Amino acid sequence: MSTCYVIDDEEHAIDTIVGYINKYPGLNLIGSSINPLQGIEDIRNAEQVDIVFLDVDMPELSGMDVADIISSFTSVIFTTAFPNYALQAFEKNGSDFLLKPISFERFVKSVTKVQNLIKAKSTLDNTSENDQYFFINPGVKGKMIQLNYSDILYIEGLKNYVVIYTTDNKYITYLSMKEVEKAIPQNRFIRIHKSYIVSLNKIKSIDGNNVIMSQNSELPIGISFKDSFIDTINTKTLRSSRK
Repeated sequence: MSTCYVIDDEEHAIDTIVGYINKYPGLNLIGSSINPLQGIEDIRNAEQVDIVFLDVDMPELSGMDVADIISSFTSVIFTTAFPNYALQAFEKNGSDFLLKPISFERFVKSVTKVQNLIKAKSTLDNTSENDQYFFINPGVKGKMIQLNYSDILYIEGLKNYVVIYTTDNKYITYLSMKEVEKAIPQNRFIRIHKSYIVSLNKIKSIDGNNVIMSQNSELPIGISFKDSFIDTINTKTLRSSRK
């Protein structure tokens, strides 16, 4: 069952999507709003939102701006009457793009596509979780060292090497940050700076523009990485629903 939310500044457009959601087996509507700010708040406070149907052209806050905030933790299907938004929608990591007026047949194709993407990502994440270690060459010919993901605190990029800091040691190996970032599980590690990748499980606290790791190492958060990092942290942050 996929949970859904609808954001559109036109009530009749919401009614159309809601009607399709109720008609399609395997979808569960958890809310809708004509106010994008209220929609963002509802989605953040919800336990899980798998798919958001998001109108692009809204007066208070555009769908593109909303997508920047929510696309890191939910799949976005953009809806609009203007086909010229299509390219921009996919640049914002939209999972699909529905052109109004939306037929039920096109709605079904879009939902099926996104559900398949969600399933594929879940399978990949589970595979990553089951792979608990990897090997590196420490610069000595013929020698390989096994490192467990659970032991890694953070990874520092140098010019042609990376330094992998663990709970009891550090290891230098001939790899680039891009190579490391591509290989490690994204649900366990996140890049916070051009020179640093940290283990989410080893973050002790966040103080302004710095991350404090479990052994009190203090690492800077890069400007270009801050938004995605904070978005990830927000998905794990407990917030009161009381006003």
